[in-house]
Amino acid sequence: MNLKKLLIFGIIFLSGTAAAFANDKNPPLPPQSIEGPGGIFVTPMAYIISPAEEGKIFGKPVVGASWAQLEDKRFLAFTFSETLWDRVELSYAYNNLEIADLKSKIHRVTGMRADSSHSELHNFNLRVNLLKEGDYKQAWLPAVTAGIHYKYNPTEHDLNKSLNGVLKGIGVKDDSGIDYTLVATKMLKDVLPRPLILSAGVRVTKASHIGLLGFSDTYQALGEFNFAQFLTDKLLLVGEYRMKPDKLKRIPGLVEKEDDWWDLAFCYILNNHSTISVGYLNPGHVLNDNVRAAPAARLVWEF
Repeated sequence: MNLKKLLIFGIIFLSGTAAAFANDKNPPLPPQSIEGPGGIFVTPMAYIISPAEEGKIFGKPVVGASWAQLEDKRFLAFTFSETLWDRVELSYAYNNLEIADLKSKIHRVTGMRADSSHSELHNFNLRVNLLKEGDYKQAWLPAVTAGIHYKYNPTEHDLNKSLNGVLKGIGVKDDSGIDYTLVATKMLKDVLPRPLILSAGVRVTKASHIGLLGFSDTYQALGEFNFAQFLTDKLLLVGEYRMKPDKLKRIPGLVEKEDDWWDLAFCYILNNHSTISVGYLNPGHVLNDNVRAAPAARLVWEF
């Protein structure tokens, strides 16, 4: 089954099962991050997506789409998730980075032709909420969630082959890898006039550019941080910072250093089923481009 059929089947399946889930008057927060788990754009929160109501097994299915324009490169993400009970979050994300400009530049600089003008990444995620906020009647306790994330890049092998092993030479060793995350989230209700949500976590990874350029052979532990400030009952100001590994050798003009990511955005709760987010992302170097202000948007729908 090809990817389009798989995505269509998944959406139809989730739509068809939506009637089995009870109505929920809570806002659909957190949204989905670009890799699938609940969070901001590029970092997770400890809150899981759409937990099931008491006495039920399944939460509401959630689907989303994200877009960012990284200079000449367009990034797209399509996500869906399902939560079991109120502790286990399962999610999937398909990421697609258009690299046509890099493909043409590789040909001009090296004379070699890359086979693909896109880099694709499949993300399969399992997260477990270990602690709920305020568990054991301790109001100071944050929510704590652990995750395991399998990533597969089906384009890395062909791209490396068409470039006569260049990717292997700069440190890309594999087309798949596993990330491990642990994140804590706490809502502060009395510090500001409206609630402020803070998250801090660690990711253990060997992914290069989240896996869009494959995976190195050594793991690194890196920090991830985000905030969400309610401005009104429906409008939030959100921001995040994600540390990134920088393990690949440079190819001047083609593959530069991998920078940390940060962004700022507004998230608006359209209704009890959907949110829309718009803002800008600063990812720094993305292969051959130095991107300092990339417009980004996301739409998430909870059935």
